[in-house]
Amino acid sequence: MDKNENIEMAETEERKPARNWKESKVIFLVLPIILIVLVPLGGFPYLCGRLNYPLTLACMFYPIAFIFLICCFVTGIGRFFRDRREHSGKKKLLIIAQIGISIVVVVLFIEHYFIPREYGIRPPTNPFTYGFRDRIRSKADIKAIRDWMRTLDKEDYDESGVRLPRDEWPKSLKVLKPPSVDLYTDDNGNPKVRIVWGGGFFHWGVEIGMEDMVIPPSDFNHMDEYWLLVETGVYVWDQG
Repeated sequence: MDKNENIEMAETEERKPARNWKESKVIFLVLPIILIVLVPLGGFPYLCGRLNYPLTLACMFYPIAFIFLICCFVTGIGRFFRDRREHSGKKKLLIIAQIGISIVVVVLFIEHYFIPREYGIRPPTNPFTYGFRDRIRSKADIKAIRDWMRTLDKEDYDESGVRLPRDEWPKSLKVLKPPSVDLYTDDNGNPKVRIVWGGGFFHWGVEIGMEDMVIPPSDFNHMDEYWLLVETGVYVWDQG
């Protein structure tokens, strides 16, 4: 082995710690920041609502994220006390940030289990509902649905709800890919469309009525029902 090869090997060994440190910053510092957006601030539930996917996907993701945050916290503590005299001020600050961010994410994650949603630091409405509202705004042709409802007869809907046969769905409703469509009478005696998705402990849906349909406020005492305005006479909701 000549002198040049020895020099190259020495330079490679010197570069390894710096590269490993940069990689660890991405794993243990940047990813927890991303998790703040995806988990406690509602990024992942919002995406579920936007794509009309059930929140069970989030329930599967949360335990993995929680375990990862614990690993970040434990790793940060270990790094801080292991060879801390050899760390530069910048590295110490990044390690402290890693520990602090992990704690912040966990606190934000468990906060809603102890503080009612309407009094918490996040919006009272589920981020899932905001995502679903944006989906309805982009997918639903409200004008076409209302024009179709104006063609209905009085016997086609009532206060208890009438299930509309699938072969009678208009194209404006088919585009929403509903599991079923029910027709109700609103407080003004006009028809309204109610579509419900989900099952088990979590349901969500949309109600589409005429422009003068009264939209009730969210009921925080009745099975956590949260209603969100889409536009006049249209709202989405979630319950769970």
